[in-house]
Amino acid sequence: MTRVACIDLPALPLQLVWRERPAWRQHPVVVVDEDRPQGTVLWACERARASRVLPGMRYAHALSLASGLYATVVPPEQIAAAVDEIAGALRRLSPSVEPAIEQPGTFWLDGDGLGRLFPDDDGARRGQRWADAIAAAARALGFAGAVVVGFTRFGTYALAKAARRGVSVYTSDGDERAAARMVPLARLDVDPKLRDALARLAVTTVGQLVRLPGGGILERFGSEAHRLYQLAAGERWDPLVPAPPPEAPDEQVLLDDLETDVARLLFSIKSATDRLLARLAARRRAVTDLHVELTLQHAVGRTSVRSDCIRPAAPTLDGRALLRLVHLRLEGQPPVAGVIEVRVWADDIEATREQLALFTQRPRRDLRAAGEALAQLRAELGEDAVVKAVVRDGHLPEARFGWERLAQVAAPRPAPRQVRPLARRVLARPAVLPPQSTHVRDDGWLLSGLEHGAVVRIDGPYIVSGGWWASDIHREYHFAETRRGDLLWVYFDRPRRRWYQHGAVE
Repeated sequence: MTRVACIDLPALPLQLVWRERPAWRQHPVVVVDEDRPQGTVLWACERARASRVLPGMRYAHALSLASGLYATVVPPEQIAAAVDEIAGALRRLSPSVEPAIEQPGTFWLDGDGLGRLFPDDDGARRGQRWADAIAAAARALGFAGAVVVGFTRFGTYALAKAARRGVSVYTSDGDERAAARMVPLARLDVDPKLRDALARLAVTTVGQLVRLPGGGILERFGSEAHRLYQLAAGERWDPLVPAPPPEAPDEQVLLDDLETDVARLLFSIKSATDRLLARLAARRRAVTDLHVELTLQHAVGRTSVRSDCIRPAAPTLDGRALLRLVHLRLEGQPPVAGVIEVRVWADDIEATREQLALFTQRPRRDLRAAGEALAQLRAELGEDAVVKAVVRDGHLPEARFGWERLAQVAAPRPAPRQVRPLARRVLARPAVLPPQSTHVRDDGWLLSGLEHGAVVRIDGPYIVSGGWWASDIHREYHFAETRRGDLLWVYFDRPRRRWYQHGAVE
């Protein structure tokens, strides 16, 4: 039979707190959902439980029971990151690792192929070494728990929950099942109402649960209790469902033309590297080796691939440092042919807090560099070369906006919208349109040439009139849609009896 291992790290959020704050191990500690008096206690350590602090209490009540109580909030994102970190370490000992979805800190490992991992040992010795390696991998990350190597998913889970610490290896399926039936139901994550209802029937262990009739459990306690019964009795097929390992991120750039200039090629590599670093930072990883793969197009139509490995002095998320190393490599060893494709990927490790902080503090848009570039434009072309649009009060559409000099660049603050807004591009001077023929209908009117097609739909009029203070104005605005899909903003000037295009909608 294939071996199965289960590792259970009890109260994983508490262990995360102790890993970050080792001095707290000497004090009663709880994890709460909110750092306020009405917050709820989610996990409590043994020192806190000794003072009768239990999960489900209010934080204020827990403070009254335990003097010197330490409390903190562990966000779900931090727990999920820890689960991914542990699963990544366990995948070095088995390619098939399944994290428990509803119980963070519990993992199953498939033992298929242990003979290749420990080729010189017999079955019992091999299982023991595997269990010791799993426990050592967890300790290396700063976690402690129980490791059980057996033959069934439920059996190893129940025994790991009961043990809480240490390593256990079972050499036969019968021994594992016998030990699992001695596990108290209180050690398992069973619904408290179900646990109390079974306790009133003097059913407190897995073995006592299995001796009950399955049909009666389904009828009296429901489907969840019946599922637990089937798993404990071995009547339900419950295979491992391993989570796929995260894919190694890579970025590609397809070039429109053959690129032979190193400076322009470096610009393409920079864009791919920046995207790669952003993805790695989201996974809390840092680059140890940057791989740059160039696809070369030779004159005879043959293609080849050039691969370079760039290794920084230390793991990093600094794109400028990596790009300087790439530049030195390409300057010293330029490509022998034109490049048509760039692919970038990396070997990575867990990033430190300092690396992640530096990456998040550096904005993707360098406003200072943008300001320097605009200053150069103003110096070369004049102060009016850099302007921004501003809204003004006006009667006519062309008077409702104007242009002002742009003093400095500001970060954009777009408002969230459910529907993407349309943009109306206004012409600086309305364009005269050809007159509409009296021999065709609206859908035969050509506004902007044969390539756009005739008008298929026209909405309006939206009248703008007045101007008695200067000259009589009467415009009838319409939105005209052409057969190609263009949406033009046109108006009929009644005093001049001519049609004009004032803009287009994109």
